[in-house]
Amino acid sequence: MKKYFENLTSLGIMTVLLWTLVPTKVLSIPAFSRKYRTSCATCHVGFPKLTPFGESYRQKGFQMPEIEEESIKEEPVPLGSEGYKRVWPKAIWPGSIPGSSPISFRIRSGFKYESDEDSEYTEFTQPALQIMAGGTFGENISFYAGAHLFEEGEAGSLDRLYLKFNHLFSNVLPYDALYVRVGQFVPDIVPFITNHRALTMTAFAFNTYAPAYGSGFVPGHVHGSGPFGLESFQLGAEASGILKSRIRYVLGIVNGNGVEEDNNLAKDLYFRLGYKMGGLAYDGTSDGDIYGPSGNNWAEKSLAVSAFGYRGTGVSSGKDVDFSRLGVDLNLFMRDLNLFGGVITGTDAEYHGGELHEEKYSLFFLEGNYMIYPWLIAVLRYEQANPEDLDSFRQVVAHITALYIANIKFIVESRLDPDNMEFNNLYLGMDFVF
Repeated sequence: MKKYFENLTSLGIMTVLLWTLVPTKVLSIPAFSRKYRTSCATCHVGFPKLTPFGESYRQKGFQMPEIEEESIKEEPVPLGSEGYKRVWPKAIWPGSIPGSSPISFRIRSGFKYESDEDSEYTEFTQPALQIMAGGTFGENISFYAGAHLFEEGEAGSLDRLYLKFNHLFSNVLPYDALYVRVGQFVPDIVPFITNHRALTMTAFAFNTYAPAYGSGFVPGHVHGSGPFGLESFQLGAEASGILKSRIRYVLGIVNGNGVEEDNNLAKDLYFRLGYKMGGLAYDGTSDGDIYGPSGNNWAEKSLAVSAFGYRGTGVSSGKDVDFSRLGVDLNLFMRDLNLFGGVITGTDAEYHGGELHEEKYSLFFLEGNYMIYPWLIAVLRYEQANPEDLDSFRQVVAHITALYIANIKFIVESRLDPDNMEFNNLYLGMDFVF
């Protein structure tokens, strides 16, 4: 009990120190900020979490809703004259490349405390270095690349590398009706429940849990998991689109074997269908003032509800395993409070000795993000997994993000077991991008 209070005291002291250190002026220079000469806070809430405007910008292929040309402050380099459009196909259709390097870096490091029945330790964690590049090639082609160069002391790997073709067939289809991206990416099944755009270091069990884990969640910052994870990097193609401003769909086909070469003939299929009420629409349009008296670009009132599904085949221990996931989620903004959550069911099936064996589970979670100040955010998440043949188990994730400036932040985070409220882990982290 004494150690419990000592750790709580340390946590309180750290929080107070962060509070007193944070200045009010915010500036940042990641790649998109350089392009538009604007703060990271235009699209992010405590990066990498996106504001509704930032989510629209991402979905529309890294282009500002409706006002892209007027917003660009860093002129791109043209690849051919605009006059080539009039003589096509007798000339190459003109495009462009970014006017300066579109590369950004993200660096994370921290201090960790962990204890269990057998051991107790503290350590300064190995820094993680991530490189990212993104932008547009003219009006209707976007690109993105991301790689973890170093993580946990090990050489990293290429995470994402894709082209996205925007506003396809807009002469016969509605302007935002069809986007297609091809390459290596994270399937856009649960766009706001993602470790790549989350404030917390602890992975969402919604994306990472599989029956093979039994009665355990995946700790730490991960990108996929086990035999299958919704957020694993995948090779394939994905179509998406926005209909009547507030309906968005996603359809995808991928290898289903992560970043490795495919090891079977089957392909994985997935879908997502969502509708947003109130606030900024998916295409970036709105009806009047949506941010209320504060004017903050996260402070809208809206509710987005979606359904999604994934079905595929992988290989585990030399045997084919069929996966299926089906779920619903919601994303509610009430000014300074953002509540989001979901329910998912899953089945992993494989044959043993000619007999079919199925492992099933369900899982639900709810997370709240509250903007205490534009630079100080409190997070609380509850997750519960219900494997078919095991007892239910759960966890609570408590987190504080404090921005020093728009591109540098400090975090405090702990995972708690509601059935045993012993304080046995703590993460203090520093995260910055440039």
